[in-house]
Amino acid sequence: MKVIIDNDYGWKYIRVGKYNVQYIGNYKYLKTLIKSIVALGSNPSHEKIDNILSRLTMPTAVIIESVDVVIAFTDYFRSYPLFYSNYKNGFISNSARKINELIGGGEWDRLSSRELIMTGYVTGSKTLIKGLNQLQSGERMIVNISNGCIDISRYYRYQSIDINESRGDSDWVDELDEVMNNVTKRMIKHSNGRRIQVPLSAGLDSRLIVCKLHEAGYDNLQTFSYGSPNNWESRGAKMVANRLNIKWKSITTDRKEARRMFWSEDRKKYWKFADGLSALPNFQEYYPILNMNRNKDLSEDDIIINGQSGDFISGGHLPIELTNNGANIQSLTNIILNKHYALWKNLMNEETLKIFEKKIIKLMGVNTSLKLTSSQLLSLYEQWECEERQSKWVIHGQRVYDYFGYDWHLPLWDIELVRFFQRVPYHLKFEQRLYKLWLQRWNYKELFVDFDPIVWQWPGLKLSVVPMAKVTQLLFGNNAKKSFYELLYYWGHTSEQYAPYAYSEYLKNIKYIRNSISMNGYTWAKENSLPLELDDFGENFYKI
Repeated sequence: MKVIIDNDYGWKYIRVGKYNVQYIGNYKYLKTLIKSIVALGSNPSHEKIDNILSRLTMPTAVIIESVDVVIAFTDYFRSYPLFYSNYKNGFISNSARKINELIGGGEWDRLSSRELIMTGYVTGSKTLIKGLNQLQSGERMIVNISNGCIDISRYYRYQSIDINESRGDSDWVDELDEVMNNVTKRMIKHSNGRRIQVPLSAGLDSRLIVCKLHEAGYDNLQTFSYGSPNNWESRGAKMVANRLNIKWKSITTDRKEARRMFWSEDRKKYWKFADGLSALPNFQEYYPILNMNRNKDLSEDDIIINGQSGDFISGGHLPIELTNNGANIQSLTNIILNKHYALWKNLMNEETLKIFEKKIIKLMGVNTSLKLTSSQLLSLYEQWECEERQSKWVIHGQRVYDYFGYDWHLPLWDIELVRFFQRVPYHLKFEQRLYKLWLQRWNYKELFVDFDPIVWQWPGLKLSVVPMAKVTQLLFGNNAKKSFYELLYYWGHTSEQYAPYAYSEYLKNIKYIRNSISMNGYTWAKENSLPLELDDFGENFYKI
C-alpha cells in the first residue's frame, strides 16, 4: 500500500520512531494519540486502536506508515477525506484525483454517477471511479504489508440513545448550558488569539457563535455576510452585529463578475481540488471568500468559524412522519429518497429509486423484517443523514477554506455537544425544542427572545413581487402563486446562486430542478464527461 500525499491540501509530515506520519489537524493535540498508536507496534491490536480512536475529539485525518503496516483514519465526521484503491498493490491518499492518475484513469461507475447528480454526493464507501473508494466518517484502515490484508472498520457511528431518564426540561437546559460553555472554551483555545471570521446570517446558529465569543470577551472578531445587495440575510446579520458592536462586512455579489468567475479556469481548478471524485464542490461561499481574499479582507492567520450543522444535531431535520402509527422501514427510505435524492425530479423514476432504496437499507445495516419503534426509525434516519449528507455535503463544504489556505472550525460539531444531543429524548429534539428553550433562557443581549431579524427575502424594489403574488393567488389559487414565485426565484435567491446561468437557462429547466445545486451538478457532469444519458435532463441548458 503506497501512501500518496498531495501537499496542496495542507497536510504535514513528521517522523515518529520508524514510522512516517502524514496528518492534517492540530499536532499539539494529535501528538499523544499518534504516539499511543505507534506504541502498539507492527501488528497492532485492532481493539486497542479503536479504543484509542474513541478518545479522538478534534477534526483530523492521519496516515501512519512503516515497512510492516499502514494505519489510516478520519475523525468522527470525516472532516478531511481519505481515499484508497487496491489497484497495483494499493494506494491511499488525501486526493482521489492523484490515485486516479496513478491507476491510469479508472472506469466511471454509472450508478455512482447517477447518485451524485441526484444527491450531490456518493453514499457509502464508493466514489465515481470503480475500484477507488473513500474512508467514511469514524472509519479506520489497517493494512498488513506482508500479506496485503486490509481491515476497515468503524470505531464510531452516530446513533441516538433511547434513554428513559425522568428529567425535567430545565435539567436538560442546565446541562446544555454547561456543554455549550465547554464548547466555547475549546473554540477559543483552538483559535489561540487569532482573528476569527464568522460568516454571519440571520439564523440562530451563526448568531449563537458570535454571541458566545462576545460573552467570553473574544475581541479579535470579524463577521461578514454575502449575496445580493440588501438581501434579508445580510440585513438580519447587520442587526445582530450592531447590537453586539462587532465588526461586520457585506460582500455584495456582482452578477456579471460572478458569472465570469464561475466559467473561468480558476473555478474549474477549485472544483477539481474539492470534489474528491465523490461530491459536488461547495460554490455558495467560493465567490465571497475569493472576493475577500483578493481584497485582503482575510489574512493567512485568520480562522473561519461557522454554525453549520447546528440545525441537524439539535433535531431540526427530524421527520415527524416517522412517529405516525404504521411508520416502518419503507416510510424511512421514502423520506430519504424524496428529501435527498431530488436534485433532478425527472431522474426520480421508480426503477432508479428502487435501486437506491436497497443501497440505503444496506448502508443502515437494518433487517427489513424487524418491526421498529418510532425512536429506532428516527435514530436510523439521523445515522444516515450524519454519515452521508452532513459528512459528504455539509462538512465537505469546508474544502473551499482549504483551497484558499484558511484554517476553519465547526464548534457545533464539537463531539461533546454531539454526544449530548445523542442522549436527548426525541420529544425535546423535534423542531429544535430543547435548543430553542436554552437560547430563550440565555437570551444573550436580548437576541433570542422577541428578536426576529428575518424579513422578506425580496430586497429593495423587488418587494413589488409580494403584492403581485397575492393578486395571482386571489385570481388563480395557491398553486399559481407558487409557480409565480418559482418563475422569479432566480432573482430572489439571497446568495445569487443562479448568477452563473442566464434566466432563459433557468426557465428551460425550472420544471426539472430543485435548486441551483441541480444546475451546478449538471455543469460538473458535463465538464468531467460523466457517463450519463444527458437526454434524461430535458433541455441542455448551456453549451460548452
